[in-house]
Amino acid sequence: MRTAVLAAVILKDQKQKYESVIEECRQLCIACDTKPAATVTQLSRSVDPNTVFRSGKLQELAEAVRAVNADVVVFCNPLSFSAGNRIAEACGTAVIDRTALILDIFSMRARTAQAKIQVESARLQYALGRVYDADEEETHQRAGGYRNRGAGEMRSSVIRRKYQNRISSLKKQLREIQKQNRTAEIRRTKSALGRAALVGYTNSGKSSVMNALLKMADRHDSTVLEKDMLFATLDTSVRSLSFEGKSFLLYDTVGFVSDLPGELIDAFDSTLDAARDADLLIHVIDASDSGWQKKADDTTETLKRIGAGNIPVLRVFNKMDLTENREQFEGICISALKGEGLENLLRRITEMLYPEEEVIQCLIPYDKISEVQPYRSTVRMTVREECENGIRMEVAGQAVRLIPFHKYSERKSNGENSLGKV
Repeated sequence: MRTAVLAAVILKDQKQKYESVIEECRQLCIACDTKPAATVTQLSRSVDPNTVFRSGKLQELAEAVRAVNADVVVFCNPLSFSAGNRIAEACGTAVIDRTALILDIFSMRARTAQAKIQVESARLQYALGRVYDADEEETHQRAGGYRNRGAGEMRSSVIRRKYQNRISSLKKQLREIQKQNRTAEIRRTKSALGRAALVGYTNSGKSSVMNALLKMADRHDSTVLEKDMLFATLDTSVRSLSFEGKSFLLYDTVGFVSDLPGELIDAFDSTLDAARDADLLIHVIDASDSGWQKKADDTTETLKRIGAGNIPVLRVFNKMDLTENREQFEGICISALKGEGLENLLRRITEMLYPEEEVIQCLIPYDKISEVQPYRSTVRMTVREECENGIRMEVAGQAVRLIPFHKYSERKSNGENSLGKV
């Protein structure tokens, strides 16, 4: 396990925000198999563009690195290529920022081909910006323009071109995977099943909620990975569930963090399709976290950034077994660990996915029964009577899902069914 020193410049007008950012970086270190052994902060009105810290605080940081024999310095603030190099030289150890730390975690967690491609693309996007930064730094050092930069610029140009070509290749591979995923998604949506996606801040308990619902449905063999750690999983999982005769698809998506770096938004664009394409977003919030409101706001902002801001949202407060004041929470209160409130959650999900139900009376010819069987997962079909020319049924469901049954409907005349009461 690596040993790290956390470092941050706390801007005076954002002191409260940075306290939570530092704690999040601490948790990110743990998720990256890195032990945060010390923390060095500086309260300032601005960030020094050259070394982030002022000279005196930089010396204190170097002493902290030596004291704990740190392998890396993790800055909570974004670092430029040049600033990172200067800090590394002063401290005698590797220096990374929060984005690089998240990328390290993603590299460790990537399991599927899609996730691995997305991680590599994100790393290259991040590195590409630093190549430009390094090139600009070199220009300032030489005090010259492009005409007299010589081999230095040529090397950086070659690196940029190499990165850009690789990113293009990865995007092409990703498009192929997306095409395959879309084919699978089309097969799922042919049944007209409602789609609900679990979203929320990382480690809010999304996977625990999915597993609790699966266990409630006696589907223990279909559970997904859950772990008390930031970004425990990166890959989207999908499972089918049914409650009171209504079936739907439930997606477990990658967790969000505050100020999610643009490189990660771009690289994980296809992973976030589950949220964009959902009929309902289930926003899972850790009720035991004192900073839940800020994290909930960050999640809402990220949903807007990825184009999912207009999808209906159901707020679900998880980990209620760890809190007492339930009155402060406006939403569905549950405990995935204790299994509390799950039936109420399922009922609300199905109510939102299948609103405004209608009921029609149908006479299905015997030779057409096989045609309507696939719709059993999206509507409730109740057999009322077996007749000579077919089966009389009552079909209930959302109006749009009853369309295939209209041609078998026994239309009413003067308040009575034309073939008799059902």
